[in-house]
Amino acid sequence: MKVPEYVTNIKLRKSEWPERHIDLPYDLPPQGFFSPEYQNWLKENRWMIDFSVHVSDFALAKEIAGKIWIAHKQGKQEEVKLLLEELQPLRVIPFDKRTALKKWVHMMVQMPGDIGGPNKKKICEVLSKRCKGRVLEAMCGFNSYIEPSDSCEVTALDYCREALERYRYPERKRIIFDLNEVGNNGGMEFFKDGEFDAITICFGFQYLENPAVVFKEFNRILKGKLILVENPRQHYEDIACRPFTPKICTDFLKQASFKKINVEDLNVAEKWELEQGGHYFLIEALKS
Repeated sequence: MKVPEYVTNIKLRKSEWPERHIDLPYDLPPQGFFSPEYQNWLKENRWMIDFSVHVSDFALAKEIAGKIWIAHKQGKQEEVKLLLEELQPLRVIPFDKRTALKKWVHMMVQMPGDIGGPNKKKICEVLSKRCKGRVLEAMCGFNSYIEPSDSCEVTALDYCREALERYRYPERKRIIFDLNEVGNNGGMEFFKDGEFDAITICFGFQYLENPAVVFKEFNRILKGKLILVENPRQHYEDIACRPFTPKICTDFLKQASFKKINVEDLNVAEKWELEQGGHYFLIEALKS
């Protein structure tokens, strides 16, 4: 049986970006910004334009960059090359080349706003009324959509340590686990059959690699209901596995033998969200 790993550290979530941009000298091609020649040049040299380092390395990187500027102005290209080699180890991995977990960590630490935006309070009110007893808040991120209550005991679960360290209610049990491991390396054996009265996922469905397998495991550890809150426009495109529609989600729930599946529009979207097709849906499914 797997032993769950609990998070005990607590860290503040700051809006300060932990990365800093470094300006490096480069010579633009003469053909112009929109020419094919410039686009080809950009593929090879974008790293000089988008060179960033972690804040802890910023002072050293800035010092090296200053030497690069001086050598560049003096035409000492060999010295520039050597200094660039010295600077390279300080560079952070470009966002588009990071793993899904590293991208998630980046967003958990840096984003100053909540993914629920101004609708978060309304969603909290809805879920808090519907969740009683023992509740598993899966794929919780740093947020919680379940307010504290004497009638509710919440366990938070996510695959990102940085998110759990910044979780809104650190006094709750916080467990590191990647739901995408379900099926590949067993299930969540550290939870008993029928252990939870409710399981919630808010804005996480689109990141599940195999929702039917995960939902089947949820069915095992549930004795009540699974509640999902989703918005087809509320996700990070570069790490999402699939789009969300109520039909796509309910089809996966049916594959996992959930019954009495109910879909409702929460009617909390703002006008600009509605214009972009951004409805907030709540899907509630009862254990088979």
